[in-house]
Amino acid sequence: QPVDLALGYFYRAGDYGFELRFLLDQTSLPISLVASLLVLATSRFSAHYLHRERGFNRFFALMLVFSCGIQLTVLAGSYDLLFAGWELVGLTSVLLVGFFQKRPGPVRASMRVLVTYRLCDIGLLVAPILLHLSIHSSAFVDVQQALGVSSEHHAIPATAAALFLLVAAMGKSAQFPVGGWLPRAMEGPTASSAVFYGGLSVHVGVYLLIRSAPLFEQAPLAKLLLIVIGTVTAVMAVLSGQVSGDAKSSLAYATISQVGLMFVECGFGLHRLATAHLIAHAVLRYYQ
Repeated sequence: QPVDLALGYFYRAGDYGFELRFLLDQTSLPISLVASLLVLATSRFSAHYLHRERGFNRFFALMLVFSCGIQLTVLAGSYDLLFAGWELVGLTSVLLVGFFQKRPGPVRASMRVLVTYRLCDIGLLVAPILLHLSIHSSAFVDVQQALGVSSEHHAIPATAAALFLLVAAMGKSAQFPVGGWLPRAMEGPTASSAVFYGGLSVHVGVYLLIRSAPLFEQAPLAKLLLIVIGTVTAVMAVLSGQVSGDAKSSLAYATISQVGLMFVECGFGLHRLATAHLIAHAVLRYYQ
């Protein structure tokens, strides 16, 4: 059975506060375990791979902050806490893409990632606000209960919130039409590219969709858009991968296409399949 664990508040203002709330279930725990193993393997490998590299300590500091962010995102029991982890993941992504600061290519690529993240993350900022205004909570358990009690009353907020969450997931998972940043993100160190854009970070958008399943069940328009966006992205990425000029770009397009298929699975309500697909694909791409 899922464990909804409340550990107080991480921010309070007057009578209102944001809970430090975690949800441990069959979705969050396996992905958390995979994330821990991939970060551990990356850190062990990078100790030799980046030996005497300028920014050696900076790399490991960012990797640890990323690890904290991915665990907060995966284990969060509310959209508020998930947003905190989401932003830590995004910040470290940008800084590691631009890790080689003396070269113009990585700096331009990191700016492309930053702009895309900033624009799309507005969706993950607005959606919890809509939930707070409508049901006075953004906890996953509370949202599911509220939608189950009176689905008709919450239909309009659910549709709007689902659409905003879709925008956030598109940006983080490099889906059409905002997915052009992912091949450029390979300008960072190979180790961070593997754990971010092969294994973990690029799949966070899919995880957000899986967590938001109750909202999407009440939003047929959002589910239709999921299927359309995922299909278009998968087809375009497969065609682009056929003409990519290097191995890392080819892997980037292959990753985008598979994540697009996960969007389609979420659109059809196959969330267990999407979870298994996410874990298997993360391990495969990380290994490659």
